[in-house]
Amino acid sequence: MNFKINIHIFFIAFSFVLFSGTVKASKIEKGFKALSIHDYFKAKKLLSKNYNNKHNPYSSFGLAIIYSRNNNPFYNLDSASKYAALSFNLFANKCEKKNYFNFIIDSLHILQLIDSIAAKGFERLKTDKSVLNYDNFLKQNYLANKKVLSEVVYLRDELDYNQSLGFNNSNQTKEFVITHPQSSFIAEALLLIDRQIFDESTKNNTALSYINFIKVNPKNVLLNSAYEKLFSIYKETSDINGLKLFVTNYTLAPQYTEAWKLLFALTVKSYSNDELEKFLADNPMFPLKNSILKELQLNNLLLYPYQKDEFFGFIDTSTTVIISPIFDAVTVFSEGLAVVNKNDSVYFINKENINPFDQFFEDAYNFTNGIAPIKNGNHWCFINRQGQIISPLYDEINEISNNCYTVKQNGKFGAVDNFAQTIIEPRFEELGDFKNELAYYRLDGKSGFVSKDGYVHKAEFDWLSDFDADKIAIVKIGNSYGLINSTGKVILETKYDQILKANNSVFIVVLNNLYGFYNGKGCFLSAISYDFLKEKPVDFYTNGYIFKLLKKGQQSFIDANGRTSIEFGTYDEINFASNGLIRVKNKNKYGFVDRKLNVVIPYKFNKANDFKDSCAFVQLKDKFILINTQGKEVYSSIAEIQKISRHFYLVKGENENLINSAGELVLADIGNIQPVNGKLFIITLNNGVIKLLSD
Repeated sequence: MNFKINIHIFFIAFSFVLFSGTVKASKIEKGFKALSIHDYFKAKKLLSKNYNNKHNPYSSFGLAIIYSRNNNPFYNLDSASKYAALSFNLFANKCEKKNYFNFIIDSLHILQLIDSIAAKGFERLKTDKSVLNYDNFLKQNYLANKKVLSEVVYLRDELDYNQSLGFNNSNQTKEFVITHPQSSFIAEALLLIDRQIFDESTKNNTALSYINFIKVNPKNVLLNSAYEKLFSIYKETSDINGLKLFVTNYTLAPQYTEAWKLLFALTVKSYSNDELEKFLADNPMFPLKNSILKELQLNNLLLYPYQKDEFFGFIDTSTTVIISPIFDAVTVFSEGLAVVNKNDSVYFINKENINPFDQFFEDAYNFTNGIAPIKNGNHWCFINRQGQIISPLYDEINEISNNCYTVKQNGKFGAVDNFAQTIIEPRFEELGDFKNELAYYRLDGKSGFVSKDGYVHKAEFDWLSDFDADKIAIVKIGNSYGLINSTGKVILETKYDQILKANNSVFIVVLNNLYGFYNGKGCFLSAISYDFLKEKPVDFYTNGYIFKLLKKGQQSFIDANGRTSIEFGTYDEINFASNGLIRVKNKNKYGFVDRKLNVVIPYKFNKANDFKDSCAFVQLKDKFILINTQGKEVYSSIAEIQKISRHFYLVKGENENLINSAGELVLADIGNIQPVNGKLFIITLNNGVIKLLSD
């Protein structure tokens, strides 16, 4: 009897368990069936009830799907993330794979759902950017695809870092480093901390502030800048005691040798034996006892590059050839040395034509601040005035610009300052030269920009110009152009076919082959309704103050206030005023009028140029004429006349001659003119005589 009762009880218990399991499974199945036909109310009700009775990965998976879809009133990505993560963690507790109405529930499909929800959340982040939102996303979607999580971390750190830059405070930046130890911006932040400590410590710009900075921060990246500032103070004030302190205490400073040179120059005046012996006795640590004295003497010798036939040498101010023309190429002397090229070898020479380092290179640039970039084999580096390497090796070093060198290392571009100290870690695919404290960069096929003080604007443009003096750049997105400022703020939408930079903060804006003028300070100076001639240069349209308008072949002038100064149809051609006169064309002849449009020089010339330095070139039939602002002929010739400087002109022909602005002959039978700078020329006559011409 007891045996039968036990069997009966067991059967009832088994049936209850079986029945109970069937009921639970039935609710999940009904929930997924409702979900499969988009009956979200019923599906949510059934799956929520089942989940609340007993947490399981299946009902939480279904709830995650409901909350992730935006075609129902329950759409909520935060809830979707929550239930998807619960599903994954519950399934990990040795649950089996299920399939309800083609909803497959296993680790793979749960992770796919998590990634889908994260992708939607990431799109939402793009329109609602904040460090808090990025952090919440990372907490809610910690199981998502590592690539998405890494990108969100990068965007969060970029935003947080740029916000720290806004405070420009070393303590704020240190907090960023502490709270973001794995950030991609750590290297830049550490450099920024050094710069901020430098600025904070030396804001008074006194010798004492730089001395204290050097003492407290011996490993700061701007240590050399502190040396330079301190040295500059002593240099500007000719402070002999300060210079003695400098050379005594800062033997590793890049300016150490220059400080000794300056101390010598300020102390020694007559170069007499007594004076020289006294200086050496007072300064036994003088590092260049022999060579420095010679170099200082040579500094008083001015040498200019001189070309004879295909080779280069140097002449002095008396036109005596000091270094024979034996080089394939030379540079000017800088800090006592010039770079020369001979037979594919590049090296430095002093003014006695001595190679001071006894080294030969593949390439080199001039010395600046006691250092120079050189190329040895396939690598570049910096050397000091002793010829010693003082930097890491680089793939490339560009010429100095804005007191910075752009460098390439391990395939990435960065920048160093004029003491070869890193200011931008190599991380970009391309980095332009710094112009007005800013440079463009390329990363992942896009352009952004970076400042010398460490601000990095995200690469979001297809192309980016250099920044002008007003810190404005032209940008391109797709096939359209616009303008931004140095904070990345759009000041002219990217919707134009072309934008050209003119003078005085003016831009020429082109749309549908029509042009107008825009002031970079924020307003249009004219409508975009004039006929654009793409072959014409920018200075054809404006000088930055007056603006030329073209309409159906006619020309007009307006000023910056939009007032018309010359009406359409007044002249066949008009040009911008120079020396108070406007060159115009009337009935196919050129003449000159004043600003009130009174004729000053009649319309009679076949060709004419604008006045410059009170003279203008004109052509009358086959005659080339130089005239003054009264229209009086200064000089005429059947040969073409070319302006070479402010007061001198070259008369071309079989025998070339040089005249001045008064029409007087200065030099005859010229063989070659070599400009040294805008005011100095080396002129070689056909008889071999060399002349220096200074304007």
